[in-house]
Amino acid sequence: MTPEELKALLEKAIASIAEMKTKNAELEAKAKVSDEKLDKLITAGADVTVIEDLKNEISDLRSKMKKPGEVITLEQKQAMHDTVIKGAIGSWLKTKENNTPPELFKFIETEGAERLKTLEISDPNNGGLAVAEVLASDVIKYAREFSGVLSSVGRKASMTRSYRQLVLVSYPGVQEGIENVAGTTVSETSTPTYNEVISKEFKINAKPRITDEAMYGTDIDLYGDLITLLGEEVGIYLAAQILYGDGNDKNARGILSSNRIDLTDTTGKSWKPTLHATPSSARDADFYPAKSTGVDGALGSTDEAIVDFIIDLSNELPTRYLKNAKYYMNRKTKGVFEKVRNADGDPIFRADYRSSGLVLNNFPVVIDDTLPDIASASTPIIFGDLNRAFAINDGDIDKLLLDPYTVDGCTVVKYDKEMFEMVQASDAIIVVACTTNSA
Repeated sequence: MTPEELKALLEKAIASIAEMKTKNAELEAKAKVSDEKLDKLITAGADVTVIEDLKNEISDLRSKMKKPGEVITLEQKQAMHDTVIKGAIGSWLKTKENNTPPELFKFIETEGAERLKTLEISDPNNGGLAVAEVLASDVIKYAREFSGVLSSVGRKASMTRSYRQLVLVSYPGVQEGIENVAGTTVSETSTPTYNEVISKEFKINAKPRITDEAMYGTDIDLYGDLITLLGEEVGIYLAAQILYGDGNDKNARGILSSNRIDLTDTTGKSWKPTLHATPSSARDADFYPAKSTGVDGALGSTDEAIVDFIIDLSNELPTRYLKNAKYYMNRKTKGVFEKVRNADGDPIFRADYRSSGLVLNNFPVVIDDTLPDIASASTPIIFGDLNRAFAINDGDIDKLLLDPYTVDGCTVVKYDKEMFEMVQASDAIIVVACTTNSA
């Protein structure tokens, strides 16, 4: 990106940010009026239904607000980063010969602003906001590369705190038509029924340390190592949260947690159908369906049973999700499939060398070692379209700081981030359960 192109992009960004701030201010003003009305209703002891409706209205207003950084694409932010931030970091590295070089991010903030001023932008700080976001977004980029599951879940840009979404659980009824004869009354059919899913916030915190020798070593790419290592730290935790978070305090409600999977014998929510003529008999919209192997702690009692199970599993996923469906498992579980043999002793599931990976019944296998091993009542496999089944989004808190003072001889990297999560189409995946429990 040339300086002229960067200047034009930032000018456009500043104009868009100003317009967005105006719209956000209008929405916030409406929300504040509703907040005041809500306080009065609560004080007066109004009906609970009225209060909840107003809370939902306020949530809807605030969910329409957007962050200023959203007016610029990630690719454009990266181009700004390459043009401005990398040059600023290079200037910082040149100061390392001094015994007391300036703090990295303060230096970059000042240096970056100076570089923006050379482009004759009237207000470089606004444009600088877009550039600064890339520092933290790089961390999440590396984190997503770490985990197959994390890379596959969806990103829902509009999600905010207490964001609500309706999920269909029963279709409207249809009946045989009749000729319109005088005195004949056409009976009503059933109406569609919806359940509601709500987003939840969860927070991530990482505090790895880097020794002074590593920070000031002339042969080390400080920025590259810092972001890569921090991305791995965040990836480990975030992958575990998305799979196992217990939903308490600032934890996610993980895909395989008791918030999303219920394997209680005969009555578990994960055994219920997605849609049902009787809405109360449909599966809770926050829970994913499960398929029992019928064997505790195993995928099947014989190789033939394992093959039959995979065939049945592939055919149970709704057709609309098959195009992007994949199997998710750890490498130990993959090894079990690789050892399945036919009557002649030949492996049944072979690697597709065009994609350099194992294929089960024509669907690719994604390896993620965060997933559990095969064990009693474990859930070692997810099959389906994760992008459609689960979504996350960035929250308001996103800090990346360096602390060279707390630990002697080290710089502590402090990373704090808030995110949101929620179920999308719960029938887009099926979770395999190694249990004898079933519907």
